[in-house]
Amino acid sequence: MDINQDAPAIASAIHIDHVQPDEVDTLLSLFIDLFHDREPLTRCIGLSRERMQEFARSTYAAEETSARSQRYCWLARAGTAGNEAVGFIVCDDPAAEGSEPALPDNLTDHEREQVSFMLGLLEAVRKPKQGQIAARAGQCLHIAAVGVSPGYEGLGIATRLLQAALADAAAQGFTCAFAECTSSASRRCHEKSGFRSLHSVDISAFMAKGMRLPPDSELELHLLWKDLSDTD
Repeated sequence: MDINQDAPAIASAIHIDHVQPDEVDTLLSLFIDLFHDREPLTRCIGLSRERMQEFARSTYAAEETSARSQRYCWLARAGTAGNEAVGFIVCDDPAAEGSEPALPDNLTDHEREQVSFMLGLLEAVRKPKQGQIAARAGQCLHIAAVGVSPGYEGLGIATRLLQAALADAAAQGFTCAFAECTSSASRRCHEKSGFRSLHSVDISAFMAKGMRLPPDSELELHLLWKDLSDTD
C-alpha cells in the first residue's frame, strides 16, 4: 500500500479504543517493538529487550495491576489493514495505590543501577510538580508512552491517541496530565494538545546512585504539563 497516495483513506479508517484484556500481549509487543533501541532515553539506559518486556508486563499486565492500568491504555487500529494495531498510548495514575510495579527478583547489579538511574531521573524532572503529582489518586494522569508504527507516522495518529486519553481522563475527573519527553517530535505532539514544557534535566550531566550516562548522550528530559481545564 502506498502510504502517501492513500493517506486520507488510511487516516479516516483508523479507530481508537481502550485496550481489552485479551489485547495486552498486542499492546506489549507493539510497545517493545517501537521503543526498544528506538526511543533515545531507552536506548541510552540500555536495558535488554527481554528485561524491558518484563518491566512492561509487570506494569500493564500483572494480575494486581492490569484491570487498573488497562483503563488508561489505548490502541489505534487500521481498518484498511484488517484492524492491525498500528499505534498505542499507555498511561497510569502515579498516585494510585499499588502503582509501583514489582521488579523482577533476578536483577543483576548493573540492572539495578540502570533502574535506580531511571527512577532518579524521573524524580528530578518531576520535582517542580511532585507534590501535585503525588497528592491523591485520580488527579494527575501520567502519559507514559505514545508510539506509532513505521509507515503510519504523519497521519495524526499520535495526536488522536493523546486526545482520546486526555478526554477520557477529564471525564473521569483528572485535573492535569504530564509526560516526560526526550525527542523533539514527542514534545511537538504534546504541545499540539496544549502541553507546555515546565522543566528539563540534562541527562548527560545527571548522576544517580553513582551511575552517569556517557557525556556525548546530549539528551534533555522535559516535563510536559497540561491542566485539563485548558481548552487547547
